[in-house]
Amino acid sequence: MSGNPFDYQRPLAPDAGLIDRRSELDVLQRAAADRVAIRLASPRRFGKTSLLRAHLDVMHDAGHRTCYVDLDRVGTVADVADRLVDGLRQLPVDPERRIERRLSRLGVSVGTGGLTIQVAPRGPAQALGADQARAVVRDLLALPGELGADGGLTVVAMDEFQDMLTADDRLDGVFRSVIQHQVNVAYVFAGSSASLMRELFGDRERPFYGQARPLELPPLPEDETFVYVRDRLPEHPQREAAAAAVVQFAAGHPQRTMLLAHHLYDGLEDPAAGEAVATAALDVALAELEDVFVSMWVSLDRAERAAVVALADGLSPTSRGVAREHGTARSTMQRAVERLEVDGQLVFRDDERLRLLDPLFSEWLRRR
Repeated sequence: MSGNPFDYQRPLAPDAGLIDRRSELDVLQRAAADRVAIRLASPRRFGKTSLLRAHLDVMHDAGHRTCYVDLDRVGTVADVADRLVDGLRQLPVDPERRIERRLSRLGVSVGTGGLTIQVAPRGPAQALGADQARAVVRDLLALPGELGADGGLTVVAMDEFQDMLTADDRLDGVFRSVIQHQVNVAYVFAGSSASLMRELFGDRERPFYGQARPLELPPLPEDETFVYVRDRLPEHPQREAAAAAVVQFAAGHPQRTMLLAHHLYDGLEDPAAGEAVATAALDVALAELEDVFVSMWVSLDRAERAAVVALADGLSPTSRGVAREHGTARSTMQRAVERLEVDGQLVFRDDERLRLLDPLFSEWLRRR
């Protein structure tokens, strides 16, 4: 018996099939063939990691070396070094021996607790210090370039690349100093923090300024999303209408589409499910996300709350009417909108119109 095909808690497996994203995959593959670096920016849970994995899968099937490095929430330079070890182990040509040899030169070994260093011949192993970890990072980053000496292509995807700034605000300089000399290596630097990605690649003072071609993920197209969802639902008289309804609810948001489709699938397994099955799926999803939305709400200041409520109601948050209703100045509302837009996790511009990124958060606000 097959289970629910809509997995909304993890990135899609490469063989699960992406909804649309053909043009983005084509951009990534052409850039890789030309050895051009890409910076891929999208909000969290917007399909970025699924796209990266699909890209690497296609490139691997074409005979190229590939690896995926996950830098999500790294807190120290030693964390970055650990993640590089995990990612580079995916490369062929006996990566284990190459990596161990590199680490051994630096007196570093890999244990169950991560990378450690032997500071004395008989002393206990210790966790890496920041300077030692930087040396490991620099040495490991050289590996893809060395493999490229045979003329073959190596494709490296670094996810949540901006998080390395949490570990060390100048670590991008270490990365750039090694990567800039490499040939036959194509990098994809992906991130979910729009402001930090702009800082990394758009600030003239940063090492990666102007060093990668930008690529952003738009919302999913409604027609293709409908076909994807409908064709994976159980046979049911309500399947067509319910699929259309949840796709409309999700408004092109990839993860929310999968979440609603998951609960709709469960609802349609009941032969007696009626016309309200799509609305029931929405209700279940909102109940599941209640704690998340409450946490989001309490993290906002007064003006930001007024702004997101206005957007949920289809109003301009900087209009005179909204400012008057909330007893605040329009300039205060404008600054609140700018903060939300810079963060890039709650609002975004769609054809120059500002709207809430998460359609379910918008619905939660409308039901307040």
